[in-house]
Amino acid sequence: MDIDDGPHIRCVSAAELSLHEGDQCIVEAEKLLEFGHVTGVDDMGAVPQRDANTPHVLRRATLQDVAKANENIRMNKMAMKTCAAKAEKFSLAMRLVKVRYSFDRSVLMVLFTADERIDFREMIKDLVAELHTRVEMKQIGVRDEAGLVGGIGSCGRGLCCCSWLHHFESINVKMAKTQRLSLNPSAMSGMCGRLKCCLRYEYDCYRDMSKRMPRDGDCVRCQEGNGIVIDKNILEQMVKVRLDDQRIVKCKADSVQIIAGRRSESHVATEDEIPEEVKHLEGGT
Repeated sequence: MDIDDGPHIRCVSAAELSLHEGDQCIVEAEKLLEFGHVTGVDDMGAVPQRDANTPHVLRRATLQDVAKANENIRMNKMAMKTCAAKAEKFSLAMRLVKVRYSFDRSVLMVLFTADERIDFREMIKDLVAELHTRVEMKQIGVRDEAGLVGGIGSCGRGLCCCSWLHHFESINVKMAKTQRLSLNPSAMSGMCGRLKCCLRYEYDCYRDMSKRMPRDGDCVRCQEGNGIVIDKNILEQMVKVRLDDQRIVKCKADSVQIIAGRRSESHVATEDEIPEEVKHLEGGT
């Protein structure tokens, strides 16, 4: 279920409603009424007992519901301007991401980003006095912001965080290095300004396959002679070896024998020095 101007949620419905993709509905989620439309239907068999924390469909939307939802969209825009004015009034260094009413306008939800924690208690008091509704403000991270705003990734597809990825796991530069990716900030960062979430997708595979190969800098013996591993292709399981006579050869990883551990870093052509602008991409969510 896609909530209008809100999140994508999973909810349950009674079988007699017979909902289909695209149907507009009224949903109760976290004790609030929301308006949304069905994006997919899963047959889960018998509907479990209603839980206070489980979103569920109350009914199909009527023409009056649709009219009220359209009016809420206009109200949201007005509330956004009001919140921006209040933030400026109290000199709060925040960036408003989304301001929206619940379907019955009993609650106004304000999502924002900021570089540090913000004391917004006085702003809430002013908003409640002016808008006559309960106000909930929440500070979110830049990854959450990208998921709400949406966009197209460098792969040409919609952002994972606004389509199916709703839990952000830890991502670090080590994942990029393990996959032998160039430490280029513009190539490694997503629309949120942090490391791309997709760096984690194949990391476990690369890590496990890399364990079966010599490390960069290992002294090895191959058919052509002894040398040092200077590079490797993990997916092809190939290593590039610089022989003692300075020739460079490519060998299958399982055809070389490690004869000594890693030499001093001066003998290894690796990217161990991580640029500061790349380290910055790891910070926060």
